[in-house]
Amino acid sequence: MHFKALMTIVQSLDSDTHGMKQRRCPNRSLARLQTYQGCEADDDVEDQSYHQKAEPDTVSQETQENTQDYKIWLIFRLGLLSGMFFVLFAVLVIAAIKADNDIQWEPAFRMYRGLFLFVLEFFLFGINLYGWQSVGINHAHICDFKNKLCPLRVLELGIFFAVAWGASAVVFLFSNQFGIAHYVHPITLTCMFAVFLINTLNFNFRHCRFWLLKALWRVLTAPFHHVAFADFWLADQLNSLVVAILDMEYLACFYALDFYSVQDRSQCGSKQYGLRPLLACLPAWWRFAQSLRRYDDTKQKFPHLANAGKYSTTFFVVFFSTVATTNKENSGKQQVDFYFFSWIFSALVSTVYTYIWDVKMDWGLMEPNHGFLRAKLLFKNLGFYYFALVSDLFLRLSWILTISVGEAGLFHSEILTALLAVLEVFRRFIWNFLRVENEHLCRLKGANHAHSREELREYDEDTVSEEVEE
Repeated sequence: MHFKALMTIVQSLDSDTHGMKQRRCPNRSLARLQTYQGCEADDDVEDQSYHQKAEPDTVSQETQENTQDYKIWLIFRLGLLSGMFFVLFAVLVIAAIKADNDIQWEPAFRMYRGLFLFVLEFFLFGINLYGWQSVGINHAHICDFKNKLCPLRVLELGIFFAVAWGASAVVFLFSNQFGIAHYVHPITLTCMFAVFLINTLNFNFRHCRFWLLKALWRVLTAPFHHVAFADFWLADQLNSLVVAILDMEYLACFYALDFYSVQDRSQCGSKQYGLRPLLACLPAWWRFAQSLRRYDDTKQKFPHLANAGKYSTTFFVVFFSTVATTNKENSGKQQVDFYFFSWIFSALVSTVYTYIWDVKMDWGLMEPNHGFLRAKLLFKNLGFYYFALVSDLFLRLSWILTISVGEAGLFHSEILTALLAVLEVFRRFIWNFLRVENEHLCRLKGANHAHSREELREYDEDTVSEEVEE
């Protein structure tokens, strides 16, 4: 039924996104698009964040009322879904406390943890969209979206996924009462999310699903494609979802190999088959390969080779931590040896390297003449920038909890891993605000030489728009 649409996806995976961008007329009168304009449909928008100025008389009162009514209805649905999620979450916590001890909770915890991290990342992305649009950041062109996204609709979809996740987890705990096998629910929920992503029906941001599939293909096949901002931005998101990727690998191994053969299901998955270190390095490898490709395209040693060096530090951290953990499992206690100290040293180097790159290169901050921020700031609250500087440092140092709290045995290792994974997703959420803001400003002033002339030319009329507003 959808064969033609599927073939369209396959044929477009290797297409050059820059060659498909529409050229906009530089002579027309421009104005900012209202934040929620176009939320009611996924219609194509010729200009992603600017439209021609319309005379006040041309906008009918009926159209304004319909738009306002739709926004109210959308907010109502958002509130309803939020209430459902909080109720489900409360029931889940109570049921988990009183759950039957015969259920081995670790396999299900890891499966639901990975799915939750993906849902949380998507929900926070909706908040990112609201923040970007509120200050006029041109996220549609920056990320190569076909349409301008409505933050409320993204938040609604994210909370819907959260409700589905909570309902599946609750039913898992009460499976005995329904006469259903416990481990039918995690794989069913995973398949539901996967079908939503790859289906070709024209609803709920089909253009964004296609964009995601194409961008994922370009990330997975790096460095064999030209790297645009959307490609390495998505790869950076995956670097904050390492735990979720490992949990999805665990789920695949559980159902493919361990479900019928392993009695102690808590020991199945990546740890048993030795895939964990390799998968933990994959997101860093994708960014490492992209940086090398950008160097090959631009011949600029800085910043691209330096950026590749930043991601290479992850390889050392994973290697030494894997050896140190293996020695601990073999001996029954942590061995304070060369590999342990190398793990600590490589983690410190990686933390310092990545933090400096975050604040200086990705965010463009730390200018002494402007309060260690930058001359141009779009977000009006200066405290937000200082909060980002401090929180990014502390959250990048959260791995210390693995050595301190983890070794003390105060938390179960899987619960501690879940906590650290959520903190990393939150760190990336804050990072997204300033990274896209800095990208927007760099394109406006054309100061970032890593951009192509075509990318910078698209922002010429944006500069005119800002001057008109000011």
